[in-house]
Amino acid sequence: MPGIVGRGKTMRFKDNFFYNYVKVAPIPLALERSLECDILSKKTFARPILDIGCGEGIFARVLFDEKIDVGIDPNARELKRARELDAYDELIECFGDKIPKPSDSYNTIFSNSVLEHISDIEPVLKEARRLLCGNGNFYVTLPTDMFDRYGIVSRMLMGVGMENASERFRRFYNGFWKHYHYYDAAGWRDLFEKSGFTVVEVKEYGSRKICTIDDFLTPFSIPSLLVKKVFNRWTLFPPMRPVLTFPFRVVVSQKDIEEAIGIEKGGLIFLHLKRR
Repeated sequence: MPGIVGRGKTMRFKDNFFYNYVKVAPIPLALERSLECDILSKKTFARPILDIGCGEGIFARVLFDEKIDVGIDPNARELKRARELDAYDELIECFGDKIPKPSDSYNTIFSNSVLEHISDIEPVLKEARRLLCGNGNFYVTLPTDMFDRYGIVSRMLMGVGMENASERFRRFYNGFWKHYHYYDAAGWRDLFEKSGFTVVEVKEYGSRKICTIDDFLTPFSIPSLLVKKVFNRWTLFPPMRPVLTFPFRVVVSQKDIEEAIGIEKGGLIFLHLKRR
């Protein structure tokens, strides 16, 4: 990709991720994404940068202090919103297995909570490997096999000894959210290594407490979902959102959030990959 302005330049990041995220998204989404912002903000993002599955662009808008190079997504409506948020120099409507860019185009590729929703994941990983420069970095965040187990219904059923019912509910849960892939750390490592990557770092996050609270609050986000369906945004009055989240901040402390990163048996996982 010759001619990129600032090629090799590293990105600057914002801060106050949860506060900024909750202004434009429901609490459960903001909570999970703020953990991911915290993890990724400590990594090097050298230009050019590709976001696989950029969606509506909120994540890039909250994380980065400047626009990144390219975001791709197959959803035209999501890309329309991403253009309004103006976090990318270029947005492309396409699937992750057929990205119209030359090989070795990007020093950094990331995909945040996207790959688990792609049933045929191997061609997407092959495409990411093709596009990544020889010494480039590929960052991904994903659920583990504990994410559904930490859900409030699953925990309640397990708590009263209804293991079979809990297993059936977890299958329903993952089907509802279109989670085609949810492995433990070894399973994710194996998948990426088979796809031609070297795993540089693995970090689990999302404690049982955080995942349970996140799951409990999800039904309360239905009004935001309706707003999203009609207006293609989660909230109509962003300045009011931090005020409305005050009770949540009483239940979940900053310490809880900090302790939810770099744990054993997390509901979510971050991997830093390089092309082998």
